[in-house]
Amino acid sequence: MISPLFRCMGTLIICLHFIGLTGCALNTSEQASKNIPVRWSSGFKMPDLLATSDISLNSQSDLVKIVNAPWYSKIEVTQTKIGETTFSSCSDYFDHAKSSTRTIKDSEMGAYLEFKTMCEATQLLMNAAESKKSYFSDKVSNGKLLDNDVPKIWPKDFALQISAEESKRAAQNPKQKTWSDITPIIKYEEQSETKSTYFHNGGYQELEILGYGDANGDDVEDVFIVVSDHVEGGNYFNMRLFVLSINAKKNWELIKVL
Repeated sequence: MISPLFRCMGTLIICLHFIGLTGCALNTSEQASKNIPVRWSSGFKMPDLLATSDISLNSQSDLVKIVNAPWYSKIEVTQTKIGETTFSSCSDYFDHAKSSTRTIKDSEMGAYLEFKTMCEATQLLMNAAESKKSYFSDKVSNGKLLDNDVPKIWPKDFALQISAEESKRAAQNPKQKTWSDITPIIKYEEQSETKSTYFHNGGYQELEILGYGDANGDDVEDVFIVVSDHVEGGNYFNMRLFVLSINAKKNWELIKVL
């Protein structure tokens, strides 16, 4: 999947590749007046999950085509709003899925989680607004957002938590504030400018940037990140979608988790 190219003009605008995306980095004086477009990276894999390759994504308005497009495979699911049924598109998922929805066949749960996460990402990108300000370039060193330090900075919501009870205990512990407070990272690998893997005792987590846009209407650019949780020696797998931002005080903020 190749992200759209945005043509930037003017003497104060510098076009560059920022964290694997093609977009515009504006200087401080321009950020207040120039809108920053919604954009996505190779981590947005929904087009690859469709039965057709005929859908071209040249602009944000093209994303609506994905919602009704058929998936490459149908998934039989249960615990939906209409009981047992079959999902074959994002439209089916949005119309009938619940938080408790799961596949009838355990072997298809991984595929369903990927469809689910990418459908949610599609909706995020569709509904996101252009941003008037972005503070990522001020905070991110060497153009890398997913570096070795983020587990020490990002909130504990990113930590691997494989049970509701474990999540509840972590949420109630005021001493645990960051991802690494709960899941100490013992190894870091960078796959690309938009994807990195963080290893801990017993498993690993893959993080990948899906795109950018203003998801909460505050005019400040947010980043959309998918987290894939893996446990070594077991069959546990989960995918989660995070929306993060950096505010005017240069502090990270967790906007939502899907």
